[in-house]
Amino acid sequence: MLPQKTLSRVSKVRFAAGKMPATFDRAAGRAAADSRGGSVRIVSAPDEFGAMAAAWNAIAPVRQPLSVFGRHEWFDAAWQWQQLSAGLKLLCYYDGPNLAAVLPLVFRETRLRGMPVRELAFLTVPDTQFCDMIAAERHCVPAAVAFAAELRQGHVEWDVMRLGYLAENSIASTTLRDALVEAGLTTRVASLPGNPFVSLDAGWDTYYATRSRRFKKAINLAANRLKKMGAVQIERVGSNVKDSPDLNRILDCAIGISARSWKQGTGNSLNHAGPQAFIRRLTELAAGSGWLSLWIMRANERALAMEYQLAADGNVYALRSDFDAEFEDVSPGTHLNRCMLEGLFGQGLVRYYMGPGNNPYKQRWAEQVEPMQSLTVYAGTLAGRALAAWETTLKPMVAAVRDRLVKPSGQES
Repeated sequence: MLPQKTLSRVSKVRFAAGKMPATFDRAAGRAAADSRGGSVRIVSAPDEFGAMAAAWNAIAPVRQPLSVFGRHEWFDAAWQWQQLSAGLKLLCYYDGPNLAAVLPLVFRETRLRGMPVRELAFLTVPDTQFCDMIAAERHCVPAAVAFAAELRQGHVEWDVMRLGYLAENSIASTTLRDALVEAGLTTRVASLPGNPFVSLDAGWDTYYATRSRRFKKAINLAANRLKKMGAVQIERVGSNVKDSPDLNRILDCAIGISARSWKQGTGNSLNHAGPQAFIRRLTELAAGSGWLSLWIMRANERALAMEYQLAADGNVYALRSDFDAEFEDVSPGTHLNRCMLEGLFGQGLVRYYMGPGNNPYKQRWAEQVEPMQSLTVYAGTLAGRALAAWETTLKPMVAAVRDRLVKPSGQES
C-alpha cells in the first residue's frame, strides 16, 4: 500500500465576469461569477475521504445513467481495491464551507513507451460502468473552471489524466473539457465500447420473441444439459438479508465461483486481495442502501454460476457474471442469464445494463447500447507534451499510413 499524505492542499480560485470560456452560456457565466471565493481542496487522506460520505451524497446527481456509480459508497468500495496500487487525489470544490463538486481521482506513477509518467485517473475498478465529475448542477461550471485552474497551476504534479467510463454528454466530456481547453491544456475525447442494455418495460414474451432461433436453441440445449446433472436451483439474495448469515454464505459462494472461472488467470477474480476487498465492502454498503441483487445457480447442489448486480433508480447493473470453467460445456452462465433476465421483467424496472464491452454473449441478449467515451488531458510537462504529440498526432498518422499500405482482403497483387 502506498503511504498516504495526511492533509489536503487548499487553493483559492477566484473568477471575474468576462473571463469565462467562450463555450459557456451566459447563465453559466453568471453562476461562475457569483461563486467568487470558491476553493479547491486536494483530499489525499483516506480517513478524510471516508468522512465525506454525507456531503458527497448530497451533491451526487440522480441523473441517469450515473446512478449508484456517483455515490460515495461506490467510490468507497472501489478504493478498497485501488489503494493497493494508487494514492488518493480527490479534487474537491467548496462553495464557502459546503462541498459542491468532486473530481474523484487517484494518482500513480507508471511508464509509457519507456518514459516515466505521473498519471491521474478516475477512482474506478473493472466493474465500474459509469463515472463522471460529481457536482451540484448550479456549481458545474464554476467547479469545472476551478478544477482546470488547479490542474493548470501545477499544485498536483501530473503528466496525463485519463477519465474513462463517460456517458455521452457527461459533465467531464463537456463542461470540464471546455474549461480545460480554455486553461490551455490539450485534450482528446475518444469513443469506447458502449454499455449494452435490455429495456425491461415490455413483457418477457415480447422481448424473448425477438431473440434469434439459433440463440434460443442454444439456451434450450444448455437447460437440457444442466437437468442431466441433477436438480437445478436458482437463488437470489437482495438487501432484505443485510447483516444475515445468509448474505455472507451466498457472497462466499459467489467468490468461490469466481475463483473457479476463467478470470482466475487475469488477477481480477474475486478471490484475489483487491477484488475481494472491493466486493466485500460493496456488499456491506449495497445491502445497507437497498441496492444489492445477487444470483446463484446450482445443479445437483453444486454452485456453477453467479451474477452480482446493483439495482437502483429503476435500473439493474450487472457487475459480475462468472461460471465454473470446469462446466463450460454445459453453459451454466447462459441458463442463469435466461432465468435471471426473465425474472427482471414485470418488476417495474427500466433497463438491465450488462457493462461496457463488446462480448459476444452481451450482443446476443442486448437490444441497444449506451455510447461511452474517454477524456484524456495532457499537462504542459515534458512527458505530457511528448504523450500529447504521440497520442494526438503521430500515432493517428502512423495508423493512417498503415491502413493505406494494407491492401483490402481479397485484393490481388
